[in-house]
Amino acid sequence: MKPTFARQLGKLVRHRPILWLRLAAVSISLATAAGLLFIITRPLGSPPAEGLTLTGEALLKDEAAERGLAERDPAPGLSDRPSGPTLALVDLDGQPADLSEYRGRPVWIVFWATYCHACQLEEPDLRRAFVEYSDKLTIVAIDIGEDRRDVRRYVDERDLPWTVLIDTDGTALNAYGAIGTPTHYFVNGGGTIDSRAFGRLRYDAMARSIEAIID
Repeated sequence: MKPTFARQLGKLVRHRPILWLRLAAVSISLATAAGLLFIITRPLGSPPAEGLTLTGEALLKDEAAERGLAERDPAPGLSDRPSGPTLALVDLDGQPADLSEYRGRPVWIVFWATYCHACQLEEPDLRRAFVEYSDKLTIVAIDIGEDRRDVRRYVDERDLPWTVLIDTDGTALNAYGAIGTPTHYFVNGGGTIDSRAFGRLRYDAMARSIEAIID
């Protein structure tokens, strides 16, 4: 005998909690996977959302701190001591560039990208630091391998005043062990890394690091 409508409705009502639990479990799994993908691919220092991305930000910075060159390490291209392969850098005109021309002078290296939101957020503070300290150190922003024409257009549109170079094949990124953008290295006049920072910096933090390498 076919079940009556009332009996079918009763079964649906009885099984509804199980159905909702299954749907909730699937939704949580999808949300977690999406969150992890976002964490892995996002630049360092992007404005954090609530929850999972805060942990992801910390994990990325921990990984960068473990992999990247540390304080008192020779800075590739700036130190007289052997410090890895030759860095394949070019300027905005496509001409080869060499960090060695800045040896003997304090240098602030920033690994960045035009699509990096955190880099854009710290730009006003970086401009302020440039105005305040550019006569005492060199600021070198190293783009991580984007098309030179795109970088040139971005720099011209925003009228960026500091030196911009492009890491054409990732040798500079690998030599410094930088992960994510922005990543900062403050190098003293002896070519040694004095301090480093991962993610967006505020002006006060910039000034403290700069003062340490110009004294």
